Amino acid sequence: MEHSIVMLEGGQCRLACSYTQEEVLAAWKSAAARFSSSFNIPGFRPGHAPLAAVEKQFGKQIAELVVETLVGRGIDTALAAGNVTPVTAVDYEGSTAERGKPFAFNVAFGVLPDYELPDLSSIRIPETEEQAQPEEEANVLRDILARAATRTEITEGQPQDGDIVNIEVAGEVDGKTVAGMKNGTFRMRLMPVKEGEKAPDLDPVVRGLKIGETGYGSTICPADYPDPSMRGREIDVKVVLRGIEREELPELTDEVAVKLGFRNADAVRARAHEQALQMDKARRIQADRRAVLEALENWEGFEAPAYMVERTRRDATRASRQFLQSNFASPEQLKEALATMKEEATATAVKKSRGKALLLTYARHEGIEVSPAEMDMVLKHRAARQNMSFEEYRLGITRTGEMFEIRATVLQERAISAILEKARKA
Repeated sequence: MEHSIVMLEGGQCRLACSYTQEEVLAAWKSAAARFSSSFNIPGFRPGHAPLAAVEKQFGKQIAELVVETLVGRGIDTALAAGNVTPVTAVDYEGSTAERGKPFAFNVAFGVLPDYELPDLSSIRIPETEEQAQPEEEANVLRDILARAATRTEITEGQPQDGDIVNIEVAGEVDGKTVAGMKNGTFRMRLMPVKEGEKAPDLDPVVRGLKIGETGYGSTICPADYPDPSMRGREIDVKVVLRGIEREELPELTDEVAVKLGFRNADAVRARAHEQALQMDKARRIQADRRAVLEALENWEGFEAPAYMVERTRRDATRASRQFLQSNFASPEQLKEALATMKEEATATAVKKSRGKALLLTYARHEGIEVSPAEMDMVLKHRAARQNMSFEEYRLGITRTGEMFEIRATVLQERAISAILEKARKA
C-alpha cells in the first residue's frame, strides 16, 4: 500500500491511498471466505464453496466489505505514520473494488490547527446544592406505586387528572399539514395543573372530549423546528381521543411497600426523595455544562478552521433536508424552506465549530486523551444499541470517518467537565 498526506488551507487534510492488484486479491479472498463460512451456499459445505460460487451469490457484498476493509486499513496506517488526528468525519472519493484490479481512494477531513489556548478563567459557574423538588418527589412516588396500581379502561365520560389517554394529533397552517405533526396514536398522561400555571396546549382540548370525539385547538411552533419559516407561528391542531385508561394507585402502607420490594413505607418515601435529588443534580449539571459550552461558542477573537465550519454546516443542512423531504410533498415548499434556513445554518455552524475547536484545543493543552481501550468501550456500547457486532460497526465507521467524530465528542465532553470543575472553584 502507498499513501500520502497533504495539509491544505482552512484546516483541511487530504489523504490518498492505493493498493496493488495483489493486495486487493488477498482482501477479496478474505472477504469471500467470511461469506462462504457464514452463509449456506447450495451444493457446498460451509467454507468449502469455490470463489466463483461465492461471488455469484455475494459479489456486491464482498466488494463492499473489501472497500471498507482497505479504506479502514489505509486510513489507520496513514494517520499513524503521519501523526495526524482528524476531528471531523471524512469526505470519501473512490470507486468500487474489483477482484484482480488495483484500488485507490482519497479522503478529506478536518484537523485541529496548533492553536494557542485563550485564557478561560473568566468562565465562572457558581456551585449550587441540589434540592429535591416536591413535585418531582411526588411524581417519583406515584411512579413507584404505579407498579402496584390497577388500570381500568374508561368508555364513558371525559378524562381526568392522572388518566392516560390515547390520541391522534394533526397540525395545520393555512390549511396545509405541518411536517412532522401528522402521527399515529400516541399516549400521554394528564397531569394536574398548578394554580397560576398554563396547561399544555393539548390539555384543555383532550379534557373536553369523549371517546371517538374530535376537538380543535392551537399551539405555537417551537423555536427549534427544522423549518425556520414556521417557528413561532400558530398551528391549528386537530385531536381525536381514542382511549382512556384510569389508574388507581394503592395507598402507601408498609404492606404495599413490602410487595413492591421495600422494607417499609418510609423506605419508599426515602427512595422517592433520593431520586428527586438525583434528578435535580443531573438537571443542574446539564445546565452548567450548557453554560460553559455557550460561553465557548460565543468566545470573541477565536475562530474555528473553515473546513470544520463547512462540515458542520453541511451535516446540519443534510439532517434538516432529510426531515423536510420526508414531510413536504411540494418541491416548491422544500426549496423555500431550505433557502430560508441557509443563512441560519451558517451562523449556527460558526458558533458550534468555535465551541468544538476551543474544547479540543483545551483537551490538547491539558493532555486529555481517550485511550484505545476506552474508545473500544464507547464503540461497543454504540454497536450494541444498533444490534451490530463490534467488528462490523468499527469497520463501517472507520471508512466514513465517524470514528474520529466520536473520539472528538468524547474529548469535548471531558474538556467541558474539566473546565466546569475549574469554573466552579473560581
